[in-house]
Amino acid sequence: MTVRDSARAAARPLCTLALLLGAALAPAAAAAQNTSPAPVDSSLVRNQVISILPIHAIFGFYAGEYERTLNQTVTLGLGASYFSIEDLRYSTVEAKLRYYPSGDPLQGLSFGVTAGPTMLSDREYNDSYDDVRRESINGLGIGIEIARSQILGVDRRFYYGYGAGAKRVFFNDSEDQFGDAQLIIPTARLSVGYAF
Repeated sequence: MTVRDSARAAARPLCTLALLLGAALAPAAAAAQNTSPAPVDSSLVRNQVISILPIHAIFGFYAGEYERTLNQTVTLGLGASYFSIEDLRYSTVEAKLRYYPSGDPLQGLSFGVTAGPTMLSDREYNDSYDDVRRESINGLGIGIEIARSQILGVDRRFYYGYGAGAKRVFFNDSEDQFGDAQLIIPTARLSVGYAF
């Protein structure tokens, strides 16, 4: 099995997870549109968040993110993720730029772009399964996302966010083993964290 075949096989559970999260979160998103936001105490405005994706971790997909406000509508963040399914390993580090049209960064609806390196590796066996070597390929992932987030609590420190998107990975194969391989990966997140 090549790295490309393994990547496609690994993308199937991610697609399923993205669809399930979308179906589960759609009613909550629709209900949230009918509520008015609570008044914001300006002395408790938070401009940084660190978060993890706990539900993803149950499935063996580990991810975390840091996000900081740049101005009233834009944030810049850094995220990292890793998972391993049998012999396939996936890891990525991404810069994330998000636009909050409401003018309240870290809260409400956001549109984002992401970019960063993506690494895939897979174990290769010979015919007798006694010789194992790890084959890897690196690429640049570029993506988009739409998300919604909120900061809650008396001291406004509890953060949650959810969203979905997609990214395309352009692989750099110096040995021309995979040609101009590309992979499209659906993304979904349900993150919780700490605002400061």
